[in-house]
Amino acid sequence: MLNSSLNSIFAFNAEEERKVQSMLEILVRSLRIVPGGGKMEEGYWSYIYHTVRNAPVPTWSNLPMRDFCYDGLGVEMKLLQRRFPSGDQGRRLMHPAATRALLFDPSRDAEICKVQILEQFNDQIRLFRARVAQTNSSKAADIRWGILLWTLNLNEFLYFEEQLREVDPDQFYAHFEDRSHRGNPTRNLYIFEKETHIKRYSITLPNKGAKLQPYFDIPLVGEGAYLFRVPDDQRQPIWLEETTIEALEQASRLSGQNIDEFICAMLKRQSFI
Repeated sequence: MLNSSLNSIFAFNAEEERKVQSMLEILVRSLRIVPGGGKMEEGYWSYIYHTVRNAPVPTWSNLPMRDFCYDGLGVEMKLLQRRFPSGDQGRRLMHPAATRALLFDPSRDAEICKVQILEQFNDQIRLFRARVAQTNSSKAADIRWGILLWTLNLNEFLYFEEQLREVDPDQFYAHFEDRSHRGNPTRNLYIFEKETHIKRYSITLPNKGAKLQPYFDIPLVGEGAYLFRVPDDQRQPIWLEETTIEALEQASRLSGQNIDEFICAMLKRQSFI
């Protein structure tokens, strides 16, 4: 078990966590009726995150380090499909891509390549920090990774954030490693922390589209991770005009019932069920 709580950030307060749960339930019910099954997309999570943060929802962009940038907070989002997100607590996982805008010469020494790569990565982080700083000049920019683990059946989601900081190349060492993947030879550059010897980055070669693949320490629930479960409750979405929804919500409040109870009671009175 990793001691990941030292780097954990509590991303949501209790009310925000409740809103995320509610919005995921609505989204998942809709996705479950998609023929062939829906999947969690980055744009869906971006909409939920911006809404919960009371931030304007932008047009979705796949450009690096632009996922959330509002009021002094910047979050670069990464989604990863997993079989059991709850079981990943306390583990270390690699995400297959943090950035693809990397240039280096793999014929040179691994240590030289390491410096070239981390300096380019630092440039992107500094640009991100500057963009975030422009959204609120009265406080220091707070930039983070935001990682969402999700299951294919959409019944479990785990989310956590960790600080995104510039990297000091002198605190790391690197070497190339040759392996085989599905019978094909592969070669990656691995970058390790000098102090702990923990692998922190895996970099693919430029001839296949160089990308930096970071390793994340997943915190426990209660120590920075948020677990959201959406079991299949057999509910089906009903598409209504927003004004109709508002009227139903107001009527249900006046009756002292939640909206489901109110609609069921109304249908029974009309002998529809």
